[in-house]
Amino acid sequence: MFYKDVVPLDAKQHADLRISLAQNFVYASQVHAVPVVGGEFSTLLREYAIVFAESGDNTYTPTVMLGLKTEENLFVDADGKWHAEYIPFFVRRYPFVTVEVENNDAVLCIEETAARAIQREEDPLVFENGQASDAMKNFANLMFQSRDDANRSREFGTELGKAGLLRQVSASAQLASGESISMDGMWVVDEEKLRTLPAAKAEEWLKNGIMSLIYAHLFSLSNLEGLVTRLQARNAN
Repeated sequence: MFYKDVVPLDAKQHADLRISLAQNFVYASQVHAVPVVGGEFSTLLREYAIVFAESGDNTYTPTVMLGLKTEENLFVDADGKWHAEYIPFFVRRYPFVTVEVENNDAVLCIEETAARAIQREEDPLVFENGQASDAMKNFANLMFQSRDDANRSREFGTELGKAGLLRQVSASAQLASGESISMDGMWVVDEEKLRTLPAAKAEEWLKNGIMSLIYAHLFSLSNLEGLVTRLQARNAN
């Protein structure tokens, strides 16, 4: 996606590095969708369309649509400003990222070129005296919690797929200019099939929170119309 020069954090190599997160989002201006986690759904549904992307054989990842054209993010303007109240954590954490390693573990890494470019003196250091600073420990906990949330969210999407509840849809629109656009590859919950879910499974999902995630996803789909509005406004400008 927008991670290119990724290296593990190292106390010697990054002794002067600070926990500076990007405040200009031009790096995400050509990303039309990003993965999200279940803990974000209740906030995301107010502004974004939450769908599922097929990420493998019968594997589905919760995702928010940021545009209706490949390599176009309608939430970021030419100056790199993000136009929404909430910014998905996948975007906000940049240039930090967790990378999977052996034994189902992960290491905290950084997009080094970007990290050096956005350093701010007022931000806390990553390392102090060769050890992770207290601020870094807190941030690392947040990063690994997000990684665990992402794994659970993929399991959630995959369970929906195995239950046969997902159907593939396209988003299409006719712009004022006469241009027709269409975005494929989105999967959504089939409401008719959801209504036929066995009572025992429905009760299980109600208790473990899956049902609330499903309805947050369904309620969010009305925001697909907002993407058309954003695209029309961009074209008009």
